[in-house]
Parts: sequence; structure tokens; C-alpha cells
Amino acid sequence: MRNSLFFFMAGIVFFLACSEKASEVPNKPLSDQNLKFEIYDSLMVDYLGNLTLMDISPNGENYLLIDQNTDTIFVTDFKGKIIHKYYRSGDDPESIQGNRTGLGKFLDNESILIPGSQGIVTYELSGNLKKVYKPEFTGMSSFVVPFNQVHWVSNQKVYVYLPGRHSDLAQQGLAFQKESTQLEVLDLNTEKFEPAIPFPKESKYSSETQEFGSLDFYPTFNVSGDSLYILFRNEPKLLTYHLSNLETPVSAKNIPYVEFIERKTSEEPASGGFNIRDFFLGVNLSLFPTEDGKFLIQYLRGLTEEEADEVINAEGTDFNKMFEEAEKLNDGGFILFDGTQVSPIIEKPEILGTLSKYVSNDEIWFSLNFEEAENDYSVIYKTRLVTQ
Repeated sequence: MRNSLFFFMAGIVFFLACSEKASEVPNKPLSDQNLKFEIYDSLMVDYLGNLTLMDISPNGENYLLIDQNTDTIFVTDFKGKIIHKYYRSGDDPESIQGNRTGLGKFLDNESILIPGSQGIVTYELSGNLKKVYKPEFTGMSSFVVPFNQVHWVSNQKVYVYLPGRHSDLAQQGLAFQKESTQLEVLDLNTEKFEPAIPFPKESKYSSETQEFGSLDFYPTFNVSGDSLYILFRNEPKLLTYHLSNLETPVSAKNIPYVEFIERKTSEEPASGGFNIRDFFLGVNLSLFPTEDGKFLIQYLRGLTEEEADEVINAEGTDFNKMFEEAEKLNDGGFILFDGTQVSPIIEKPEILGTLSKYVSNDEIWFSLNFEEAENDYSVIYKTRLVTQ
């Protein structure tokens, strides 16, 4: 590990007395609150690799992790000791169905659930196959982000992004926008999949005249209590549904980002695919309801036309370099949204990578930012949200 990381960790203790929990912030507009993620604990695993935390068991005794480079799955105890290690991708009969489309989660204390492009699989903690749930349609994922949260479990139902039901409508177009649904609900008791979340009239994607690209409406969603919250990739609007009615939202709230670059209504999306420009539009990345009625949201504002043209033209066909250069220009981060206002960007120490697990404002887990550290072990950081 670099010396700078050592001094950073050593200095944490001096900051603990200088900050307040976000829940203890005096009455003050959210737009005026300067917040930060404060590290106060960690989970260390004796493994040389890029481990990402996927989930924590309901009883808090086990942690589910995955190596970003090899897709190897790990189960550790609460001290970081590796209990199980296995690989479940590929053509093996016990493998994930199709390509893994998102992070795995604990179904209960004794089993995990992993989503694939062709169905959902449950395993024992040891990796032994328990059950395969396959829909009656063939999965059809044209855009997969395997380290996203694409399913949530509540009361024996799995709410999951599993496209393919509307293959007769292709994956975009006016007919798709009018007739398709965006999520599936799997009843673990009946083993049946049901469609959910058609584009509501409150969303621009319900338009019968303006066509959008399939990348534009890739969903980010979360289930908490009796509600489902959803953001579409290139729309700054939070939709809230009751789980008893996933046809019509109970609210639709515009998120007042300082800047969020949407597709121009004059632009025609690529037919059945993506333009490189599509990846540099504004994007909602993650969504976590908080215990005090707010929403922790991660987003990127996107690149202006001039910025996108500069990056694309300068790097030609070197896509890795293109995204590296775009990252330098693409502002954004985490904000809190209370339904009306947003906070300034929340300060995040450079050593923190991906937000992997939100439990409460006092327990937010981040995986390591591997570009900022050189370790002979893997570490997951436990943080809390505080005001400065």
C-alpha cells in the first residue's frame, strides 16, 4: 500500500470529533449542507485481487464478494476470513443462466441469488446449486452492467431487470415505448414471472412521437418497505410505485441537478444499437432510499456536444482512452435528494471506489478504489454520512 494511504488512514481519528452525523444536522436547507462519507471501519480479506462487496447476510455474519477480474465468488465471515470460494460462470450445468447481469444478493442467511440474462439462480453459501428460475421468454440483454444492482428481494418476490419479454417489439422504438414493460417480478413460491413497470405518462419515454435509444432508459431501481423507486438512465426524474400497483406511479419528482445533459429531441438514436455519443449523455448510476425519507443518488452530468466531439475525435477508435478522457470532463458524484432539493456533491475520499451496500446513513459500504492503492490484501470500507 502506498505511504499516502497509511497517513490517510492514520489521520482519520483526528476528523471524527470534527464532524456530525447527517441525521444530526441542524435545520438548514439541503442545498446548503456540505456532506462527506467518513471512513470508520473496514473489512480486510487476505486475497490479492479486485474484490467488490455484493451483499451482507441479514444476520450480519457473512459477506458476499466477487473478484472483478475473474468473476470468482467469495463468502467470508464478519472478520474477513474466506469461508467459500467458487466460480459459477461458463457452460457448467450449475452455472449462472446466460451472462451475469448484476450483483448477487443474499436471499436469506443460508442462500444467495444471482441474476443472469436467461434467468435467476439460487445457490447454497457453499456454491451448490439450489434452484433455477427461468422465464417463459428468452432473455435479450443488449446492455449489461454486471456490477450494477439489478434485482431486489421483498416478501418472497424478486424484482429484476430481465429484458426479453417484448422481443417482438425489438428493443426500442415507438411501439416498444408504448407497449413494453421494464422489469419482471418473480414469485419464488409459484416460480412465475410477471411483467411490471410500463413507461408511465410522467416519463418522456412514454412518448408516441419521439423515439429514444435503448441505452437511454436502462433502469436503476430500489425496493424499500412497500415501495419501488426507479430512475431511467437519461431522465432526471424519480418515479415511486407501491408494490401493490406497479402499473401507475404514486409520484414523479424532477431531480434539480445543477446540470444533466439529456438526448436532444432532434437526435435520432441508433437503430437497435448505440452511438458512442450515447455513453456520454447524463446518467443516473445508483439509487438508495435513506431511513429519513431522502434518496442517495449517484449520477454523471454527461458531456456537452463540444466536449463529446473533442473526446471522440481526439481518440478515434481507442475506446478505453476515450472513456478515460471523458471521465476527466464528466462531473457528478453522490447527492442527497429530498424530493425538492439536492445537496451539493458529497465529498468522497479518493480511496473509496464503488458504493457496494447501503444499510443506513451510519453504515455505507464502499469497495476499494483500486487505482489509488496497491495492496497485498482486499479491503472494503465502512463509512457514514456526516456534515462538515
